[in-house]
Amino acid sequence: MDNKSLGKEMLIEKGYDYDDLEMEPASDQLFVRTGKEGDDLVPVNGLVYELSEQDGSVLNYGEYADGLPHGISVDFHPNGQVKQIHTHFHGPIHGEQRQWNMEGRLVFWGEYEYGHELRFKRWDESGDLVEEKSEPDESQLTMIGQSREFYQKHYEAE
Repeated sequence: MDNKSLGKEMLIEKGYDYDDLEMEPASDQLFVRTGKEGDDLVPVNGLVYELSEQDGSVLNYGEYADGLPHGISVDFHPNGQVKQIHTHFHGPIHGEQRQWNMEGRLVFWGEYEYGHELRFKRWDESGDLVEEKSEPDESQLTMIGQSREFYQKHYEAE
């Protein structure tokens, strides 16, 4: 596995600690407190990271825009190996997702469009393909079309 991830020092320097942020439950948006009294809530734009309370290691990090996941997200196993990498588009997972076991072997690959699973492959610990989906089923196609229309209408410049 040849994945480059950001180091802890860079995350702390450039990002927001998840524990210091506020979340609006209805929308799952993350906010940072600003102002003299810390009473102004502004949607997070930039990196957000989470550190282990036990040893301070990086548990995960991701990019945010307007308080929602937007861009790459990376999760780590307790041993520091990358566990999962995926991307988001203004909230939902969008694009490829890859998952590895603690030894670094790929165990899952999937492709998503605005939160809907298009296709995936899953391997067992010995590397044998155990499950595969090659295309969305008929019941998903309508929802995928509606999501595509919504996101293209609201974020057409991206």
